[in-house]
Amino acid sequence: MKKVTITLVFFVGFFMAHGQEEKAKPSASSPAMGVSSETTQKRLATTVEPNRKFSYAERELDYLSHIWEGEYDNVEQLDIDKIQAMEAGQQQGHQRIHASVRQFQNSNFGVGAVYVEEYRDNDPTNITRQCIYQLLPDDAEKALRVEVYHFKEKKAYLNKEEGFDAVASLTPNSPKLMKGCPLILRRNGEGFIARTIEKDCIREAENKKRSIDYQFMVSEDSFGFQEIKYRDGKREPDSEQISPYTLEKARCFSCMIDFPNETNGRPTVTEHYIDIWDQGGSFTFDYQDGREMLLGMRNTWSFGMHRETFVIYILDMETKKTLIYSWGNPGADRIGFNPGWIRVQCDIKTARNLKLQKELRPGS
Repeated sequence: MKKVTITLVFFVGFFMAHGQEEKAKPSASSPAMGVSSETTQKRLATTVEPNRKFSYAERELDYLSHIWEGEYDNVEQLDIDKIQAMEAGQQQGHQRIHASVRQFQNSNFGVGAVYVEEYRDNDPTNITRQCIYQLLPDDAEKALRVEVYHFKEKKAYLNKEEGFDAVASLTPNSPKLMKGCPLILRRNGEGFIARTIEKDCIREAENKKRSIDYQFMVSEDSFGFQEIKYRDGKREPDSEQISPYTLEKARCFSCMIDFPNETNGRPTVTEHYIDIWDQGGSFTFDYQDGREMLLGMRNTWSFGMHRETFVIYILDMETKKTLIYSWGNPGADRIGFNPGWIRVQCDIKTARNLKLQKELRPGS
């Protein structure tokens, strides 16, 4: 997604407004739904006849399976929406979306199966897209055919105790699924784009003359989709279309929020151990004096430094003022600050880092 420069004033102002919008959902950005199955995922080349020569379509499936899995969020796109709306006097055109993508392999769907669970408005219970994509090499088309299976009843699976296993055990004939419109997925520059094969396969419920060409895009760092509207087989004008949703891949960080200790012992007392995404993650908490605060995390573009910047900040929810922020390299695996009245330490979530954080906890 093309980056748009943002001034620091607007950058901090956005945090204030953003924090206000999320006040009612303090745990909305919790990465619990992103916990994947512990089953080791195998590359295609190590799964099916590793000694034979693979076709072009099979190699594309191998690469796609390698890059697609992850967590995605379009918080950066909403920043662009706000700037464009300010300049054009228009309302923003996209909703906040977070999507989890999981690859799984079983005899039911073959070696190329992907599960997508999407929620909107920063609310993990608001599941708006939930489907399984069965990816099948099509040598005649030199592409991948995508069979789509929608869940009849949308509900979160990835934040449940059974996690991903409940999805991976399904079959194409499961009563929980219904078949959707097939797509053809092809290479598009450095990524892929999938398009509905039959443009009139999807009809609007309220207007049968209108059809929708559903498309999704995948690259190493992003996942997005769009719905192109047609009327009587002709593409609707741009004024009737909504620009594509672009979600960027997110990383999960584990953070400790510490408060000062008045004794002469350990200088801080950790009150919160949390997980948070680096693409628009947030967590609300009460400070020692009763003030409600928000810890936020972003990977964004800094106009002042003319580069991508990894930022964490503390927002006072009552005054809507940013009290402190810290920045670093967007590829950094650790970030934090300690102004004396609060300390925040965030490490990218790995087994090793979780062990190190646990050793810092009181009583360890």
